[in-house]
Parts: sequence; structure tokens; C-alpha cells
Amino acid sequence: MKDANEMVDQMQIKLKSLKNKQSKMQLNLMALKDSIKRARQQANNIRVSLGSAGSCKRSYKPIISPSSTNSISLNFKTNSTNKDMALFLLKSATLDEFMALDITSGKVRFLFNNGGGQTNTVTIEHDLVIKNEAESTKEAEKWYSVVANRIGSTGSLMVKKLSGTTDGKVISKSGLAQYSKLDVNQNSHLYMAGVPSNIQMPVGVANGGFVGCLGDVQLDNKPIGLHNFLTSDGYCNGCDNVPSATVLGSEFQFGGSGYAELPQVPKFDVKDYNVDLEFRTFWEDALLFASLDANTGQYVSVELNNGRVVMKVYYGSGHQLELGTKKQYNTNQWVVVKARLQKGPEAILTVNGQTNNNNASPDTPELDLKNGNLYFGGIPNRVVLPGVNITRKPFLGCMRFLAINGNGQKLLRNIHLDIQGGCVQNKTRVIGMLGDGYTQYPADPSQLEDVSFSFKTRENDALLVYARGKNNQYYMLSMESGKLVARFKRGPGKRRRRRYRRAADTMVTSTKTFNDGYVHGVAVIKTRRKLEVFVDDQSIGFGRFSKTGGGSKIETEIIYIGGVPPSVSIPEVTVPKLRGCLQDFVFNKHILNLENPMSYERADIGRCSVPNLVPAFTTTVAPPLTTQSMRTVRKSTMTVSQSTSTVSQSTSQPVEVTTTTGMVMDETTMSTTKQTPEMTSPSTTLKSTTTMATTTMVAMTTTTMVAMTTTIPTTVTTTQAPPSCFRGDQPFEKEPGAAANFGDYKSSTAEIPLASEDEVKFNWDLSVDFRTYFDTALILYISNKDQSAFVALQLADGQVHLRFRDAGSPGPYTLTSKSKQLPNDGDWHMIAVQKQDDKISLTVDSDKQSTSISKEIDLKGPIYLGGLSSSYVLKDSGVVSQIFKGCLRNFTLNKRLIPVTQSQVISGVSDCYKKVDKGVYFSGDETYALYTTNVVIGSSYKIEFDFRTVQQQGVILTISNRNGDLGMALELFGGKMRFAVANWDGIYEVQSDDDEFALCDNKWHSVKAEYVKDTIILTVDGKSMTASSLDGSQELLTNDAIYVGGYPEWSAPQSATVDVYYPAFFKGCIRNMKLKGIDVDWYKFSSIRELKLSSCPVY
Repeated sequence: MKDANEMVDQMQIKLKSLKNKQSKMQLNLMALKDSIKRARQQANNIRVSLGSAGSCKRSYKPIISPSSTNSISLNFKTNSTNKDMALFLLKSATLDEFMALDITSGKVRFLFNNGGGQTNTVTIEHDLVIKNEAESTKEAEKWYSVVANRIGSTGSLMVKKLSGTTDGKVISKSGLAQYSKLDVNQNSHLYMAGVPSNIQMPVGVANGGFVGCLGDVQLDNKPIGLHNFLTSDGYCNGCDNVPSATVLGSEFQFGGSGYAELPQVPKFDVKDYNVDLEFRTFWEDALLFASLDANTGQYVSVELNNGRVVMKVYYGSGHQLELGTKKQYNTNQWVVVKARLQKGPEAILTVNGQTNNNNASPDTPELDLKNGNLYFGGIPNRVVLPGVNITRKPFLGCMRFLAINGNGQKLLRNIHLDIQGGCVQNKTRVIGMLGDGYTQYPADPSQLEDVSFSFKTRENDALLVYARGKNNQYYMLSMESGKLVARFKRGPGKRRRRRYRRAADTMVTSTKTFNDGYVHGVAVIKTRRKLEVFVDDQSIGFGRFSKTGGGSKIETEIIYIGGVPPSVSIPEVTVPKLRGCLQDFVFNKHILNLENPMSYERADIGRCSVPNLVPAFTTTVAPPLTTQSMRTVRKSTMTVSQSTSTVSQSTSQPVEVTTTTGMVMDETTMSTTKQTPEMTSPSTTLKSTTTMATTTMVAMTTTTMVAMTTTIPTTVTTTQAPPSCFRGDQPFEKEPGAAANFGDYKSSTAEIPLASEDEVKFNWDLSVDFRTYFDTALILYISNKDQSAFVALQLADGQVHLRFRDAGSPGPYTLTSKSKQLPNDGDWHMIAVQKQDDKISLTVDSDKQSTSISKEIDLKGPIYLGGLSSSYVLKDSGVVSQIFKGCLRNFTLNKRLIPVTQSQVISGVSDCYKKVDKGVYFSGDETYALYTTNVVIGSSYKIEFDFRTVQQQGVILTISNRNGDLGMALELFGGKMRFAVANWDGIYEVQSDDDEFALCDNKWHSVKAEYVKDTIILTVDGKSMTASSLDGSQELLTNDAIYVGGYPEWSAPQSATVDVYYPAFFKGCIRNMKLKGIDVDWYKFSSIRELKLSSCPVY
């Protein structure tokens, strides 16, 4: 017993030592991450200008994602004003969307296209004439400053002389309001000074090479290091750096995710320590200043707490002071703050001339901060402050006149992150609503023509925008049961009535839900009496004012965003205040200045930091690593078995191998690698006995430790490993011609109008090609108002059926194809239907069937292709209601080719790709699927599927509990398939024994992963590996959602994945997935994020 107690004591000592080492590693990782951020900032801020004589063309990697707002800024000088020249081009790799700056006829232009075809390109030309640099003698007078902004469909362009002391003229112009999102990402093309000849230029953009010098380029307020190019073509060289513009040296702009770290002032004296600063911000909570010693825990700080300015002093040993204002100062007006420490000890806080003071008790320890540091606007994550009551929320806004004991502080000359010189106004584009606040703005202009903005929330019900005017007229957009609802109430018109009803005259409700925590763009377009609503550039429906009962205008005076004050009631419906974020408001092509609210309450103007949402609009500080994210990974019993294969040589010999796992540390977690024996001949079959004895224990507990060794005879066949992953960076080839893909959304249809009312009444014909992997679907449907007559083309029971009814016969009737080819084999098939007098025929490929029908059939249209609208209720139960899942092309009606993408109404239709395979495609661009919620793994679980990919990383499936400390994950990591379980004692895992490029070869691979009590088994392409929990845990008590392909950042930490917080999203195809032996139906998932469900495009 004594020996056992001593063993327990020794193990506890080792555990404590391990935890100390783990804490040190955590601090080192935090410091490393902070250094990487600062290094990237410094690299991008290297002021290198790009010189070109007309042949230079350089490409860069854009750090960008699809958004409803963008900005470009650059400076240039030129000695050639007579030629048209390209300055900047950002172009989607797959779409016709782009942003560009060029010079034509001696003037700068800003061009952009958010979608809608070439005719929707917006071109803004500035009227300032660019002069040759030879005409100026001073260097600063040769340069021009250009700033281009895009919010939704509205763009603005400012051009001025760099030496100018006043703001340049801003020219604005708008395109179609329904197209607000620019679909560009890090795979898009970004060119400076010129564009290579093999790249197709957008129509209307100048393609001549730039002559001159280009510098200080920023995209979305992020500097682009012109030295850090991807490709370079032609002659490029360096040139004069851009002269520094005049910036007030005592003003600083904080971006909301950084800080400045400075050394303590010389001769620190607690009896006379003075802090002076001025600030302006909308934020209620943020750090303004702190002087602290992380070793002793002593500090003095000035913070914003619920809008109040608060001064805190901690002397140690439980002695502290706190004093603050009663008034809130987060009004975006300059606030003067003076904080004093004096003999007493006494703390004095003066804000805008109003003074508060407080004295500590006589036995208070002396405050000693001479070894501490100064922090403005935030504290880096690497600084650990256990038990210290200082806010870590970074500051967004401006500060000026910063001084300690009268000495001005030069922030940009010391360690800093996300801080710039000067203070720029009107940069605020986002509002974070906390669920109990509102913002109020004037409606100017007042008459509704178009409205656009973006939002994100996870709430089922919430108010987004409510604009009201006299006589109860208003418009309102809200979330109701997760759907977007728009209500419109018009004015009374010329004939005024005495009483005005409060109910909306018309409303539009989406069929899809949008409360998924991701950003969605909304646009409302009013055309006379018609009001159409768009979400993410797709129409969700329209309403129309009647010609009687009022006018056609909506005139408003006040706009409420995110909620209304208690004194204001919303007509017709009660909607809670928003918990989420909104941004980029454009009213009648005028950008709303969010920095000038009439009033607001509990609104984070300028920041989106609402918890449990996916990444915020503005940059946020990544969560610090915790013990959970630095958790211990343990491998125990591992058995490898492989199937026998034959090769060209029959030579075999027994080989016994013993390997030991070793620890490898990356940025966020610990994983294990396995030493493997070298194979001397790639063509030799080794019949070997492989033993893997795992003896390294990286976590010590009081549980008995057992290292097991299992020997299993196996036959290993070695083959030549691929030298790299399959190259999959090119866009998939699209199907040529009039082709469209249906079925990637739960609602998918195209409504095609008839050319005349009698077009399909007597004699007619139609044809369409289809390609699908599904055996049940509605391909085409046409009927009349009461469905007394209809024609339906559908797939059922492995064949194509023509089902129809005419009003003169009892019906309905079904004509079935007898084609020997299966219609769901993934190949193209042709369907033709012809009605001639009293005969109707169905042709599928070469098989033709016919039957009788009435000479006249009362069909009115429209023709529904691919499925019915969600509101359509079928009366005949024999008509298949499932949407078509696949591609349709070459649809003809009476020999007239009708492009599906130009249908009158279209929903859930996307591009059709030339080469596809059976399966579901994940693009890797934050795509994931939520299978179901509240899943308990219990004592056993089995996952089966096939996959193909071109990447080495990616989450396949993960589940956790809501606390983020238990879970199970299956993912690609370092080119190997990894299966892991996180239980109470840590993590145990297995990895496939594959070459690092073997699984990213764009070929299908089969996987089976089983969890049985305390054992996990991973089988990849027939090769199996096992591992067991050392403490013998018999069940896994998860209670959260299963995610496939990745997981949203608002989910609980996925404790068994390699990266707990930031997933590597899977890019590739998955097919034949089974969970616990049940086939997965992707169309029944609780939530789908941008997957291709109908088929998988391949290279």
C-alpha cells in the first residue's frame, strides 16, 4: 500500500510538471502567433513601389473573401498620359465578376461587376485630368492618390493630388441593386500594372501596360506588399517610394483587433504618475490604457465599461481602487481623459473636466510598475494575467495626444498591431446588435426606391430594418421562423382617407431560412407598384400594390436598425430585437453614414463581436489557447493489418519491426508521428510480422498504465508513391450550351412561360436532355389552374414515365419507357414528347412508346422544369413531388431552344459541369453539413464512406459535447486519415499508414471507422489500424451536432480534431456514406452550407 501511495505521489508530481511545461508551451505558442501577426503586418508595410515602362505585369495572391463591400487605394505617378493603361484588376477565377482601376483618356476610372452580365458593369470616371510627372518639379506634386469603394451595387471614386491639403472630390454611381455581392476569393486573379495576354480582360477595362510608378496599394484596408508577387512578366523594377502624406503625428486609428506595447517611462514614481489621452469611439467596452507588471499582477488601467470611463488600480494583496464616470462617453465625440496617481495613495480621474478621486487605505502596498509595460488599445494574447481584472477587449476608434508624465508616446515606433497614423472618419460600416438595443437614423432620401444591406444572425425571430413615415406608411424587413419577411405599407395617394389601416399592403416571405450565422446580402427593388426582394443576389419573390386603396409611394422619416426603442410600436407583428450583425446600408443608392445616429442603445457601432456567430465582419482577436486546445494526445495499442496483394516478383521474407510513437508539436496541438522502416525495393512483396509497441505516455493519471503489444502477420505491398497531390487549382469545365444543374438546394425549379395561351393545347412537341444519379424525380410539369389537365415527365421505378390527364377522360394515364439503359447511370439521355392530334408519344434515347390522348388538352403554363415551387400543391398523388437532381440541357418547345437560365422565374439552379461523378461535392470554402443535433455516440458507432480529394487536410466528420471536452473526429491530416476520440483521460487516435500524397490523388478511397467501447478501428482501402483507451472508458457521452466536411466557428470546440477552433474544411467528394449502417440522405440534413448535392464535378 505504501508503494502504491508513493507511486501515486510521483505520478502527481510528474503531472504537475507536465502541466507547467504545457503552460509554458501555451505561452510560447501565443507569443509565436503574435509575432507572426506582427511580422506579416511589417512585411506588408514594407514600402516598395513598382516601376513599369509598359511591359510589366505582376500577379499577387489576394487575401479576400466574397463580400458586399470592398475598397481599393493606391498612389501613382506617370509620364505617359496619352495611352490607356491598367492599374489594378481583381477578377474572379470562375465568374465574370471583377473590380478594376484604369486610366483612359487621361482620367482614372473605377469599374466593377457584381453579377448580372456584362451590361451590369458599373463604370465611374473621375473628372480630374492626370498630368505628366514632367510638368511638376516637386516630387510630392507628381503623385496622385486614388481611393475606390464599393458598398453593394454602389461605387465611389476619389482622385486627388497627393500633395493636396483638402479631401478630393468623390464621384458615385450605382448598378442594379439586387446584385450586391462580389464573388471573389483567394483563388481569384489580382494583377498590377498590366494583365498577361492569356488572361481574358473584362469588357470595357483598359488592357494597356502601365507606364510610371505605383505604390502604397491596399485592398480592403490591408496593405499589399508589392515585393511579394506570385508571377512577374515583362520588365519590372523598383522606383521612388511614395512621398509620405501629411498625417497628424499625435493621432492614431485603432482597427479593433490590435494594440500598442511600449516600455515603461523612465523613473516611474507612484506618487506622481500622470496619464493623458483623448479618444473617440462608439464601443461600450474596450481597453484604452494599461500600465501593468504581468509578474506581480500590479496595474493601473483606463477602460470603457458600458460606455463609462473607468480607472482601476491594483496594488496587490487584495488592495485595489476603482472609480468611474456616471455618464457614458461612447458617442464618437472627442473625450479628454486625465488619470493621476498621487501620494496618499490617491487615484484621480478627470473626464471632460469632471473629476472623481478615491484614496486607498494606509496599509496599501506600494505600487511598483517600473518593470512593467505600457499598453494602448489592447493587450496581446501572449500576456497572461491570471486573476487580473482588466478587460482584454481591444479598442476601435481614434486616440490622440497620448502622454505619460508629459512625454508624448510614439505608438508606431514601438511594437504595434492594427494601428495606423491619422484618424479617418466615415469608415464604419457594421453594427453589432446584442439583442436588447436599437439604432435610429434619419431617412434621407425618404422615398423608397431601393434598399440593400447585409446581415447575419442565428435568431429565429428578429427585426432587421424598420422605416416609417406619416399616415402609418412603412417598410420592414425581419426574421420570422428563420425566414426573411418583407412588409410594405404605402401612402394614401392623392385621395386621402380619414382612417389609415396599419396592416401591410403587401409582403414577401422567403422559402429558405437564413438564420445560419453567415453573412447574407438583402436588396429591395421598387419599380412603380412592384416590390421585389433579393437575398444573396437571388430573388425570393415580389409583391405588388393594387391600383386601388392608396398610392404607389412609400415615404419614410425615420429608419430603425436592429430594434426600436420602447416608445415605438411595430404594426401588425411583434418581432424581438436583433442579436446579430448588420452592415453596408445603401438607401436609394446613398450610403448610410453609420457614424451619425440620431440615437442608439446597446449597439456596437463599428464592431461585430456578438458571441456564437461565425467570423465577424471586422477582424476579431482569435481566442487564446486553453488547456483544452493544448490537450494531451495519447496512443495506446495499435494493430496494423493489410490485405495480401500480388506484384511482379514473388520474393517474400518475414521481417519483424518494432516502432515507438514520438511527440511532434505544431501551432495548436500535440499529435504523434510514427517511425516506419524503409522499403528497399518498390516491387518486393513483404510477408512480414509487424509489431507496434507504444510505450510513450504523455499524460499521467492515477489510472493504471498498460502498454500492450499485439502481433499480427500481414502482407504489405509497396507501390510507387505519387510525388505530390493531384493539381486541382483550376476551375471545373462547364457543360457547353444551354445546360443547367438542378437539385443542389431543397427547392429547385425553373418556370418557363408559354409563347401563347394555346401553344400546348393541340399539337406540340418538346425535348430535353438529362443526366442524373437519382432514380426518382420530377423532370417537367405543366398543368392548368385547377389541375384538371396536366402532363408530367418523371423518373420512378428505374424508368422514365409520361403521366398525363386531359379533361375529357377519367385518367390519369401513364406511358412508361422500356429503354434498356438505366436513366440514373450518370450519362446523358434524351427525352422527347410529341402530341399529334389524338396521339402522344414518349421517346427515351432510341425507345419510343405511344398511346391515345384527346385532340385538345387544356394546358395553360407555365412549364415547371426540374421541380415545382415550394408553394405548389399537387392534386394527383401519382405525380412525383421530388425535385430533379442533376443536369438538364437543350430544352426545346415546338423546335424553339429555350435556355433554362433565362427562365421567367428561376430558383436553386446552378452551373452544370461537363465531367461529374456520383457523390456530394464540398468546395472547401467554409462548406459543411449539419447532419443532426443532440447525438450521443454511446458505446458504439460506425462510419463508412468513399472520398476523393486533391488536398492533404480536411475535416470529414466531427462531433463534440457542448462543453467541448468530449468528442470524436475523422479527418485528413498531413495526407493521412486520422480517427480520434477525446474522452475524460485525453485523446487516443489512429492514423492511416499512407504516403503523404497517396490520398490526395483525386481517386476514390474507401474508409470505415468504428468506435466500440474502449477501442477504435480505422480501415482505409482495406488496411486496418486499431487503438484503445488506456483507462477503459466504455462509452462516449457526446450531446451535440454531427458535422460533415467542416464545422462553423459558432459551434462548440471540436475536441477530437487537430485544430479545435479553426477547421480545415474538406475539399472534394464524398459518396456512399453510412452512419451506424444507415445510408445518409443529404437532402434530410438539418443544415447545408454551399454543397453540390446532385453530383460531384471532377477534373
